[in-house]
Amino acid sequence: MIEMIVQAADFPTASFDSVAGDGPDKSGGRILFNVRVDSHADVQRVVAIASKSDGGMTPLLLLLDRTGTSIKIHEVPGEDYPLVVSIARWANQPLHSQAITSVNVEVTLLLDTVASEARPE
Repeated sequence: MIEMIVQAADFPTASFDSVAGDGPDKSGGRILFNVRVDSHADVQRVVAIASKSDGGMTPLLLLLDRTGTSIKIHEVPGEDYPLVVSIARWANQPLHSQAITSVNVEVTLLLDTVASEARPE
């Protein structure tokens, strides 16, 4: 469902944040985090969405490319759920707490895992 919503969006006319927000709003999911990525060559923002599927929730990542012109969607492998939880906890802290800690390592690990999963064997 999220995939169809993102594909139907008027992006890049509509902002990445509005496209990312429409997915959970229209599908009954919720945004877990929306963070800027400074440490990755190909991705400038990543949004994690808990998407309803088959009676449960599936974490999906929306990745905004470095040029700001393309959004890719990836399902998070089960073994990477702890990274998503760690980043979501950080993102839901007050800003003064976020300022003194970092999730750059976790974000990089998550993006590297997603990139390796997306490569054809």
